[in-house]
Amino acid sequence: MDLKKGSLRNYLNYNFNSLGWKDKLNILYRFTIGLEDIHNSGLIHHDLHCGNILSDFDHGAFITDLGLCQPANNMEHSQSDNKKIYGVLPYVAPEVLRGKEYTQASDIYAFGIIAYEIFTGFPPYHDIDYDELLAMKICQGLRPKFNYKIPQLIIDIINQCWDADSSKRHKVDKLVELHFDLLINLNKEDSVIHKQIDEADEINKKSSLMVQPPLSFTSTLSYMTHPQAVYTSRLLDFKNLPEPKNADNNDDLLGIKYSDSLRIDFTKLDINSKDKVFNHILLEMKIFRI
Repeated sequence: MDLKKGSLRNYLNYNFNSLGWKDKLNILYRFTIGLEDIHNSGLIHHDLHCGNILSDFDHGAFITDLGLCQPANNMEHSQSDNKKIYGVLPYVAPEVLRGKEYTQASDIYAFGIIAYEIFTGFPPYHDIDYDELLAMKICQGLRPKFNYKIPQLIIDIINQCWDADSSKRHKVDKLVELHFDLLINLNKEDSVIHKQIDEADEINKKSSLMVQPPLSFTSTLSYMTHPQAVYTSRLLDFKNLPEPKNADNNDDLLGIKYSDSLRIDFTKLDINSKDKVFNHILLEMKIFRI
């Protein structure tokens, strides 16, 4: 297997520093329309994370591992019936961690974590233990930290996707609409997203808080993961977690700072790279569905 392809996590590891904003939005958009197909079929994925999304050099994003997909109205899969919770901890919605049933809104929570991952390059909470303490803090409102300046329109979408109140999360059809709008307006100099990207690029170039430079070639990320940061689905059996809420201060909840591995050398990051397939995006939007 080509190590620059495969899972989205693998793809980001090997290509992140060469991806521009258009590339990242295009990956996310294709992921969004795949999730739209699942939800509009009346299904819930149950186990979305960066390891079961496939990507390629054309910035495609294809959802796999559909074995846990169930009808959205199938109450037999409620956690109230003592069904086991399986997943990768950072991608599991807080209400599910507390034992409530999976819903399409819990898929949207996972979508928000994956969107964070696409725009920052790093797995969520990669340098801390995936244990009951992390589960508790997620229920208290902890969310992954952005390690450099991201356009506010994108941050707003992600924040709403991982809202502690599942009823306030975007529906997938709305996410398709929002990402379509961002892509269409990306090159319009008078658009809000274009101006926010210009502002973010300028801040990032000047910032001393940057994600680390690559090891051997410019597109590769390098970081150390905690030995208990497990990125494959496993049984999550936590008791007496607090009621989910949004946090007033994410830093206070984390209790520790991210390690110095969260640094990017923006002189080597191709933040202004052209998306080679962007000119064909209107066509591809109809082609690259699951």
